[in-house]
Amino acid sequence: MEFFCRELGICKGVHIRLKSKEYPSLVVKVVGDAVYQYMGGTKYAYQKFRTGYNEWEGIPNPTTSEVQQLIATNWASFYGYYFDKIVKLNSGPVLIADKNFTWNSPNLVVFYMKINADMLGPNYAVETVEQEFELRFFRDNIKDPFQRFMSSSGSSQTKVLSSKQLTEVKYRELAMNTLAKTLAEEMAGKELAGLPQLTVPDFKTGKEMADFFHEILRNGNPELLKVAMLKTLAPHLMVDGSQTQFSWQGKEIYDKAVKEAFGGEQKYKDQYCRNYTTTSLTSKTYIYIKGAMDKCITLIGCVPVEDGYKDGVPQMKLKLTTLDITVRQDRDAISFFQSFSNPKKLCPND
Repeated sequence: MEFFCRELGICKGVHIRLKSKEYPSLVVKVVGDAVYQYMGGTKYAYQKFRTGYNEWEGIPNPTTSEVQQLIATNWASFYGYYFDKIVKLNSGPVLIADKNFTWNSPNLVVFYMKINADMLGPNYAVETVEQEFELRFFRDNIKDPFQRFMSSSGSSQTKVLSSKQLTEVKYRELAMNTLAKTLAEEMAGKELAGLPQLTVPDFKTGKEMADFFHEILRNGNPELLKVAMLKTLAPHLMVDGSQTQFSWQGKEIYDKAVKEAFGGEQKYKDQYCRNYTTTSLTSKTYIYIKGAMDKCITLIGCVPVEDGYKDGVPQMKLKLTTLDITVRQDRDAISFFQSFSNPKKLCPND
């Protein structure tokens, strides 16, 4: 390897192979350039050696299986920008055979992978491309497996093989099924399959929905609540087109509900009677459930939403829009509820 300064006649690219002191079984290749001082005529005098970088030799490269296993832990990090652009993965990711593994240290190796994929392109086009990725695998100790990685890619590493123009409608349809969305839906589906089974009725009134959620909040758990919400949330609180993923707004409602109902010292079941009463604000679609103490109110709201057709007629179904739970955790409330030796005295109508 030689550097630009050789053209000026003042340095020459060299590499030096040294046995590692820290790892005696390994060899370090020091790549740099030797700098010479021009002395006049044809004479040069050695001045110094400038180190460019080091490469390590004698370290086993990660296997294909090890590579695939690590990158599969975080596909979003692997694909980066292209995660939301890929609509069909034709092949890969595979190692690029003619680009060898380069060990920058015993705990850092650099190598390259590529894919062939159909990607969303500009101006409603879908492009079939060959995309290259630079991978960096890291570990904390030479004896450890690799624990983390970085992936980088860019337009300079993209080879467009073909391009097809689509209508705006078809393009937007494909945009709903990118690799990011497809994998997220698969993962959410697997998670849902592992959750408890729950039959959710078709609610005729807001009161029926309130009764249903009131029972889950009193006697259920976060997993049952999640299944119930996934099956009843209004479309705008779900990922567009998904029946298994909350939107960020839906997740915010769920997380807050779990924290309030199940997370504190006092639970929902401790402060709400089975046979509840409602406040004067209650309507057909917004049910305000009163707790057994002041300032303890839970709001369950719903709206009718179109849910398919029957004989050409839109079918309406009640969907959950609001689940705003209050469980008091202040010292006065805790003292009040813990003062009852018999639940019947707290909830005489139960």
